[in-house]
Amino acid sequence: MRIFKLIPAVLLIFVKISVSAQTYIQYVDSADYYIKREVWNKAEEMTIKALKSMPANKLNYLLWSNLGDIRSRQGDNDGALQAFDIALTTNPENASILAKRAYVHISRQDIGNALSDINSSLEIDSVQEWPLQTRANILMNEGKYAEAEKDFMSLGNHFPDNPEAYTGLGKIASARGDAKNAEKYFRRAIEAKDTEEARFLLILLLINNSEVPKAKEELLVALKRYPRSGNLYLLRGVIHKINFENESAMLDRKIALDYGASSELVKRLLPAVRQ
Repeated sequence: MRIFKLIPAVLLIFVKISVSAQTYIQYVDSADYYIKREVWNKAEEMTIKALKSMPANKLNYLLWSNLGDIRSRQGDNDGALQAFDIALTTNPENASILAKRAYVHISRQDIGNALSDINSSLEIDSVQEWPLQTRANILMNEGKYAEAEKDFMSLGNHFPDNPEAYTGLGKIASARGDAKNAEKYFRRAIEAKDTEEARFLLILLLINNSEVPKAKEELLVALKRYPRSGNLYLLRGVIHKINFENESAMLDRKIALDYGASSELVKRLLPAVRQ
């Protein structure tokens, strides 16, 4: 989920009209033009020219924020961080910019700084979809289930169509050994938005709970919706193996790998049979 929302040029109409201001607005308009067409190198060029034409403009934090986003979309994470740092220097309590900087930290695998920015962002505005979802997943991955559960609950309450809220709650329930609630949450995730992940988690839960016939029924439905899902074919192989249909299981294992299932997941759930 991309969290970036670029600031349209219309927000800068309060700039006092002068020769330099007219030039400034022309550059901003040009940057906006290229942003809408996703011509990121030209958008960056025009944004930098606008900043140089009126470096003392109080609204420049909006352009610095845009520049951070533009650079992020080009894979320039170092440049993006620099731009967001400057934007936050003049507007330190901007929840949106803090969240954008957190996104770049995550792209750099810097989870510590990402979590710090997300915490600061949510202290300013506690109802934000991406920060809530991301912090919940980070906390869950760290085994901090109570804290993660609180964020997932908030995410579901404020953004009921986001399936991540329910898959997260389902994963936590499953980790606690609460299969009943885990199944409920995975089904709620599918109701919110039918995703391959939610289908996979539900079927895996049923298999682990020894409800194989029920798992087979769910798998048939899931494969009709996601016929090239490597992970779903992997689960079909697991079911075949449970039923001692080893040849069919190994065939599904091959299909799963061909369709992009993680080799590590395949090794864990369906190791190859030694000849």
